[in-house]
Amino acid sequence: MSAESPDPATGGDDPTKKVFFVSLGCAKNQVDTEVMLGVVENEGHQIVDDPTDADTLVVNTCGFIEAAKEESIDTILELARLREESGKKLVVAGCLSQRYPEELAAEMPEVDHFLGSADMLGLEKVLRGDAKRMGVSALSRRAYLYDHTAPRRTMGPRHSSVVKIAEGCDRPCAFCIIPKLRGPQRSRPVFDIVAEVHALVEAGTREICLVAQDLTKYGDDLVERGLAPANLEQLLDALTQIPMLRWVRLHYAYPTAVTDGLIERIAQNPKVATYLDVPIQHVDTDVLKKMRRGYTEKVVRSFVDRVRAASPRIWLRTTMLVGHPGENEAAYHRLRAFIEEGAIDHLGVFPWSREEGTAAAMLPKRVQEEEAARRAEEIMEIQRGIREARHRDLLLGRTLEVLVDGVSDESELLLDGRHEGQSPDVDGKVILCDGTAERGDFVQAKVIQTSAHDLIASLDLDREVDED
Repeated sequence: MSAESPDPATGGDDPTKKVFFVSLGCAKNQVDTEVMLGVVENEGHQIVDDPTDADTLVVNTCGFIEAAKEESIDTILELARLREESGKKLVVAGCLSQRYPEELAAEMPEVDHFLGSADMLGLEKVLRGDAKRMGVSALSRRAYLYDHTAPRRTMGPRHSSVVKIAEGCDRPCAFCIIPKLRGPQRSRPVFDIVAEVHALVEAGTREICLVAQDLTKYGDDLVERGLAPANLEQLLDALTQIPMLRWVRLHYAYPTAVTDGLIERIAQNPKVATYLDVPIQHVDTDVLKKMRRGYTEKVVRSFVDRVRAASPRIWLRTTMLVGHPGENEAAYHRLRAFIEEGAIDHLGVFPWSREEGTAAAMLPKRVQEEEAARRAEEIMEIQRGIREARHRDLLLGRTLEVLVDGVSDESELLLDGRHEGQSPDVDGKVILCDGTAERGDFVQAKVIQTSAHDLIASLDLDREVDED
């Protein structure tokens, strides 16, 4: 099939399609998938959970790091085999398509259509049967940014929803390919975000997870686009006026841009969850310079001190990148010592991978892959011990407010939930071992047992604590 020729084969006598989705990668990608789900429904088609029931297969890919690329390729090939057996149409969308459009088109003739990271609405033409094979748009200031009028259908339980408040990134981090995958920073106006959150709350949402590549740059580009000025603090002030909204959770902030006003809102506003996701990446000043992060170890420590001074109840999540070019033994030990101090509540550690198109890909003094993986594993093992002790010392015997997520993965006799310091899917859970509650309920529960990851709690506030 020509890359420029329309594809009439997605048409046929019956215009109704059955569409199966796979969504890979981050929460930002999830929102994009949800917009495509909305496109399917708006066009009068049906979403199915079993790929064998579908006539159109859509995979929304991630292309951030090597492991994510491999998962995306494996998923595409798995769906391609199903397509070959049953004549289905295969659509590849998202960051991997954006990053390697021509290469994928040449190497994967089994893929019928390619859509980029800003081409969610392009699925309309695919389903109508009048789309070109290559539908990857060049990214620019005018690249698509979803708004409250977008045909979005949320995935998963209604009580917790993700809202993307900006797209793209203007930071020059040496290791990161995101600006080339997502384009420059594009913020949504406050009224638009408030309108979306209002609608979600009316539909049953009680927790909103705000996401952007850099929340703390939210609004910087609004004036130059002819829109009313705003910043993250003003957005939070507006969102927390919405009745029935209980928690607003923040992913992801930049260490040097976290203002005292933002910390104050997290510490004092009951509707802003006492939680902040700040990807610090490293603490060694020389490594941070090579990463082009624009701050030093002193700045990192000052940031942590400011948060802890405002409230000991704020849960900090971060990611660290080990094995970056130039990370010698001394730099690594400095990072390890920082983690051993117990400054971080929730931690993810990733070995550096060489990503073509990034400044770091050209740097010398690379760390061997095996050594980077060993360092990542060692730091996570240290963090496991810290979390186990912190959960025991700070939470065992305490009564927490818990948002019920539903029947537990452990047993249908148990319930899963989360306290204010746990974000969906990444920070562990609170397993409610007795009593009844509905999904989306907020309940009071006493922590009776702890571990490095999950907590066990009882709705019987007089229940004895398990010290073993």
